[in-house]
Amino acid sequence: MLNRIWIIILLLNFSSCNNTEFLKFHDFKNGWDKNDVLTFNFPKTIEPKTKDIFFILRHNNDYPYSNIFLITELQDPANQVLIDTFEFKLAQTNGKWLGDKKISVIEHKLLFKKSLELDENDFSLKVRTSMRSNNQSNEIEKLDGVINFGILID
Repeated sequence: MLNRIWIIILLLNFSSCNNTEFLKFHDFKNGWDKNDVLTFNFPKTIEPKTKDIFFILRHNNDYPYSNIFLITELQDPANQVLIDTFEFKLAQTNGKWLGDKKISVIEHKLLFKKSLELDENDFSLKVRTSMRSNNQSNEIEKLDGVINFGILID
C-alpha cells in the first residue's frame, strides 16, 4: 500500500513538470557574493513562442532578510540590453517564509517576465544582487544562506 502511494506521488510530480522547457541553476558554496554575476544563455531548443520566465531562489534559515533585490540585464537578439531592478518579497511581516519549505531549504518561484516573446533564441540574462542594509549606501558583501539561484522557462 505504501509503495502505491509513493508511485502516485511520483507520477503527480512528473506530470506537473512537463511544461518546463529550461531549468538551470548556479550553486553557491558560502552564500551569494555581491560580485557574483550569474549569466544564463537561453537554449537554442526552445521553440519561438511566448514564454514565462521565473527565478528559482533557494536558501536556508541563515538568510537574514525578508526580501531580495536583483539587478538584471536581458540582452535580446538585436543586442539591445534591458536593465531592471527587482525587489522580491520572501517573507511575511511575521517572519514566515513565503516559499515552499523542504526540510531546511526554502524555495521561492519568482516571476521575472510574463509572456516574453522568444523569437530567435539568442537571449542572454545576467543577474546580480543589490542588497543594502537600512540607511546604508554600501552593498552587502555576501548574502548568507543562499544555496542556489536558477532560471525556469515555462
